[in-house]
Amino acid sequence: MFLARDKNNDLYLFDKLPVKGNECWWAETGVDGTYLKLDKSLYPEITWESEPVPAELVLAQK
Repeated sequence: MFLARDKNNDLYLFDKLPVKGNECWWAETGVDGTYLKLDKSLYPEITWESEPVPAELVLAQK
């Protein structure tokens, strides 16, 4: 998975490495379910100028 931020500051989690467009990052398949919009206040270090950042989902143990 990868985290990437669009030019308008929206933050997304992609299931595969996204491709940078003129204003936003695109999922290769472009189908809903290949990305998830996240709260834009998360990960302020990720910017439009940044390359996508590898991410991993980990289930919390109770």
